[in-house]
Amino acid sequence: MTPTIQTALFIAVVGLIGIFVFMSFFYLIILALDKYLPYQEEKPVEEFIEEISEEEESEE
Repeated sequence: MTPTIQTALFIAVVGLIGIFVFMSFFYLIILALDKYLPYQEEKPVEEFIEEISEEEESEE
């Protein structure tokens, strides 16, 4: 095998390993964010209005 092909294969392998490491790290960051900042579904505006009106009625 010629030195040029060996160098090209080495660069390709290093690039693939680098991409694999980066994607693994990125996936772990996503998992950590999902654990510490879970998704909370927001209430529609109508429910907030109903809650506020119920609180005002109970105060009177």
